[in-house]
Amino acid sequence: MTRGALRDLSYRFFEISIPVLFILATGVLVILNPSSGTGLAAPVSAANQIEVYTYAMPRQGWAPLTVYFSAFGSRSLKGSLIKYEWDLDANGRYDTDATASGGYTSYTYTKPGKYLVTLRVLDDLGNVAAANVLVTVRHPASSSVDYWNIFDDSQVRKVELRITQSEWDRMWLDPGSKTRVRADAVIFGELIQDIAVSMKGNSSLDGSGIKKSWKLDTNYYIPDQEFHNLKQLLFHNNFADASMLREKMAYDLMQFAGVPAGHTAYVEFWIDIVDDDQQPTYLGVYTMVERVDSKHVGNRFGRDSGIGNLYKADAWFEEGAADLAYYGEDIADYPRPRGEVAYGLQTNLDHPDYSDIINLCYVIDGAAYQSEAEFTQALEQVFDVDSYLRYLAVILTTLNLDTYPYTGNNYYLYHDPGTGKFSFVAWDLNNSWGHFGGDYDFPLYGEACCQGPLQWAPLFTRVFQVERYRRDYAAYVDLLVRGRFNGQDFASRAQAWQELVGPYLTRAAGDKHYFGASAMYTFDQFTQDRQSMVTLTARRSQYLLSVLGSDQWKVAPDANVKPQTGQQQP
Repeated sequence: MTRGALRDLSYRFFEISIPVLFILATGVLVILNPSSGTGLAAPVSAANQIEVYTYAMPRQGWAPLTVYFSAFGSRSLKGSLIKYEWDLDANGRYDTDATASGGYTSYTYTKPGKYLVTLRVLDDLGNVAAANVLVTVRHPASSSVDYWNIFDDSQVRKVELRITQSEWDRMWLDPGSKTRVRADAVIFGELIQDIAVSMKGNSSLDGSGIKKSWKLDTNYYIPDQEFHNLKQLLFHNNFADASMLREKMAYDLMQFAGVPAGHTAYVEFWIDIVDDDQQPTYLGVYTMVERVDSKHVGNRFGRDSGIGNLYKADAWFEEGAADLAYYGEDIADYPRPRGEVAYGLQTNLDHPDYSDIINLCYVIDGAAYQSEAEFTQALEQVFDVDSYLRYLAVILTTLNLDTYPYTGNNYYLYHDPGTGKFSFVAWDLNNSWGHFGGDYDFPLYGEACCQGPLQWAPLFTRVFQVERYRRDYAAYVDLLVRGRFNGQDFASRAQAWQELVGPYLTRAAGDKHYFGASAMYTFDQFTQDRQSMVTLTARRSQYLLSVLGSDQWKVAPDANVKPQTGQQQP
């Protein structure tokens, strides 16, 4: 499979809240609401009797950008829709007839720009209505990082860590302390000297043998030293994933859905103890994952307004979690897993100010609202609901339950100073495809409570009580299933990735997770686990399509009830 066929990009969404009115040739008044963030609807005039909705997946990214469109939920109130026409290139002509596919279509944008894509529908009573969505395509040169070279996932490239025996031993005295030591690294043939290397992870530190996950800090010892404009490189060992697929394919799905998510690529990783007479040791294949930091969000949300607060969510059993519940005006009163506030500030550390995250929790959980409209208006002023719905669509479809709303960790929140809104940023997706729980018939809207330690996840509970949010979420799940998360597409992609990676698992003495004293799996489990994932994907996609094809998706799920004793206390 080619690089272009396998690679998707990361996206962010723009919101325009002012509706545009125009008159069709038929004289029918139509409301065009360009990219309203959620509910891209043009609920039309009473004379028209058509509800028309447009959805794009994704709605922003770097060229060339392939976007998939749907008219999910569109209907004629008194008749039947008989024609779907799209103006995909925003040239004013409806030159794509998608009637045969029920309104589904796609288009590849090769030139940067903003495209106001419009759908026009006709019913059998002669009524016409339209709605549109804004697609923004950026030039790759607008990114401060050359992701397409550094994270070239069409090949498996070599990383070699060069370290003295004493530094290597010092790192292993207490793996849980994640001690930084000095080393050199040859990354894709380029020598980077005097970097800091440390182990990373939590549960994987105890059970992964010598094949740990690694973090390389290029500027820890030498200020401003970077590798192609990156200060940290992360290498994940795919602990507890015999297929080597879960993390890579989940990030690809996040990007397909249009969620801010990192780039990934496979690498082969070697250790060279420079002061012995032994040849370098081969550890095996790793997934290199883009770190979420100021450059990550700057390249997705823009840097013109500066870099806002970036928070990393954390949780730890009875010590509390980033549950987005409201605990008051003082950040000291919020949960403190592992002794640190659950919302770990990653940027603007010189002047830490948690008032924005406290206000978000207040809007979600602390304020009292007299109506649903009052709640949604308040929420949408401070939170990108559309991005969250896309995030949840991937999380619940792929059965990745080790995050919000079940454990309250493994995600980032970014406060965009340009819009004043928070967005979910995807992170740590290695527990996808049911590794943490769930089966093919896990409900469309998830379980209201308690797949993990959280007893109360107010954002999750309250969002799904809103009808238009449910419709938008269902439309995103529908596009995921039709576009990527199905037996046929997933099977071909999974096989392609394993064909790329497989030969590197048997190099030298073999990948340490499959060969040698610390092996966790047999090599046969590499393909067996893939087949299990293919089966689960096929069954789950069929289940989800059956729900989406009925009226079940319209029904509000059971709401979790806030505990009478208050939220989980830190």
